[in-house]
Amino acid sequence: MATELEQRNKALVLQTQDEVWNKGNLDFINQAVAPDFIDHPTRRAWDVPAQGRDAMVQAAKALRSAMPNYHSEPIQIVAEDDRVTILARITGTQSGTLFNLPATGKSFSVTEISEFRLANGKIVERWGLVDMVGMMMQLGHVPGGH
Repeated sequence: MATELEQRNKALVLQTQDEVWNKGNLDFINQAVAPDFIDHPTRRAWDVPAQGRDAMVQAAKALRSAMPNYHSEPIQIVAEDDRVTILARITGTQSGTLFNLPATGKSFSVTEISEFRLANGKIVERWGLVDMVGMMMQLGHVPGGH
């Protein structure tokens, strides 16, 4: 059974996913994310800082400006000690420029796995993996999409 701390950490990660990524509430980042936040993406598809709250702000701005209906739906969330891992389905329709690629009007649905480390009630680190190839195929930017 999850401890009280693990439950609080899971709740904060879920609330951050909903507020920042689903609703575009970038102000929530100041409440949920530590000032010295470090992001560990597998590779950036766009140029944003990898440290500090601004890393999350810029990533959310880039994705939500290209796909205002961007949505992250949790499939599973697990907490252990100071770590929270979430498996989610992300969806959206590209109506604006994404990674310097023109809008296609096409939609995508792929999975994402992110692990967060929390300390003192804030998100301090994130490791993430998104099916970017699947997303680009579905959006029509690389061959093989639908």
